[in-house]
Amino acid sequence: MSCIFQSGVRFSAYPDAGLASLLVRWIGCQRFIYNGKVGEDHLYAAQRRLLIKSGVTDPDALKTPLDQEYSRFKSRELSPWLYDVPSQVLRNGAYRWMCAKTRQLKGLAKAPTRRTRKNFNSVMLTNELFRFVRSNGEEVLEIGTEKNPVGLLGFKAHRPYDLPRTIVIRNEAGRWFVSFSYAHEGDRIVREPHEVAYEINGLDDDVLDAATIGLDRNVRDNCFTDSTGRQHKIEQVNLDRIARREKGARRYQRRMSRTKEHSANRRKVAQKIARRKNYAQRVRKDFTHKTTHGLVVSETRLFVLEGLRIKGMTRKPKAKRDPVTGKWLRNGARAKAALSKKILASCWGELDRQLQYKATWHNKLAVKVPAAYSSQECSRCGHTHPGNRDGARFACQRCGLEAHADWNAARVIKARGIRALRKGVYDAPKTRKRVAFRRKDLETGGSPGASDTPEEMSVEQTLDRLAA
Repeated sequence: MSCIFQSGVRFSAYPDAGLASLLVRWIGCQRFIYNGKVGEDHLYAAQRRLLIKSGVTDPDALKTPLDQEYSRFKSRELSPWLYDVPSQVLRNGAYRWMCAKTRQLKGLAKAPTRRTRKNFNSVMLTNELFRFVRSNGEEVLEIGTEKNPVGLLGFKAHRPYDLPRTIVIRNEAGRWFVSFSYAHEGDRIVREPHEVAYEINGLDDDVLDAATIGLDRNVRDNCFTDSTGRQHKIEQVNLDRIARREKGARRYQRRMSRTKEHSANRRKVAQKIARRKNYAQRVRKDFTHKTTHGLVVSETRLFVLEGLRIKGMTRKPKAKRDPVTGKWLRNGARAKAALSKKILASCWGELDRQLQYKATWHNKLAVKVPAAYSSQECSRCGHTHPGNRDGARFACQRCGLEAHADWNAARVIKARGIRALRKGVYDAPKTRKRVAFRRKDLETGGSPGASDTPEEMSVEQTLDRLAA
């Protein structure tokens, strides 16, 4: 039995100077259309709020357009540069906004916001604007329409791929990448998480204990420790390179402060700074990819992590003001910024994200458990006390267990995950039964009229209504 899967690839691309300049222009135009749709949506929302405030309740009057039209943003006087790019590039900018808006309406994300080069430095192209061709014995991308090609984009394919319908060309700190997804058949059947949980829950205690790993994330030298005692961390040579590039970025920042604003020299220095800061991101992502791959291809079937609220832990502290004098008080923002930087550099969120989807792909389970007091609880006797923890050393005051604090916490997290699995926490959610009925006309005692409609009520509400 074969199934259809969606796979994605990301290859390094190597455009020449002319094509790179053209792609930068396309990226800016597509971002302009996206931001235009965002501003238009904000305008419609403001008008809708004014109508509601004035007392208008008619749904037709409050309804605002939701479309992918972009022609209103093209103007010979205000935006003449939009006429120099293919219409498909502008259309795809409106399409990308529509995808973001649809995710908001489904409750999967927040409302789309205005983007800049930092978070929107890519262009999406459909198959009208690219083709795979052979050049000098290698397969390359021909960018542009079939009648008017604009250049060849070489790329380094490190794995096999199929032909896509859509590609995304991205510029990250002066480096170019092309990414796309494609459908293919596979013999593997990916099951739902609750099905995998039911299967793992059927294992014996000893087998389940051997097939489970707990992961404790920290901000010290290693990024996380598993329940077997192994510490997973970035290699020291890469950490030294990151520190050296951060030092170079600070040097170039001082140089950029002396350059003229909007000058070509300033843009060159800014790109050098971005390259040096981008190296750390690529190292951490590479580390999490290799580490999570090594975990999911092992014999382990259940991965247990702490349920950490990373966004709240790295949030900037609020400003404090003295109510008497009105002066601003110290709120520990500098110390909090240093801690937040270490947390974000420890790959906590990326580890969680990659382990979740890779475990699902291999029909394994990655779950989260509450993290409260996991560093103070003894993994052998369960005694919890702040005095058990002394830096990186754990010494239980009751049973005398001495171990590395992270290893003990990983074992505690593993035990919590096994208990939650045995209790059925990760089983399929139970659907609430609902019944439909028709209201009776209390005056005539007969059936409801044509204008009456069935109501959906829960079982408890139905019993209360019948008892009344």
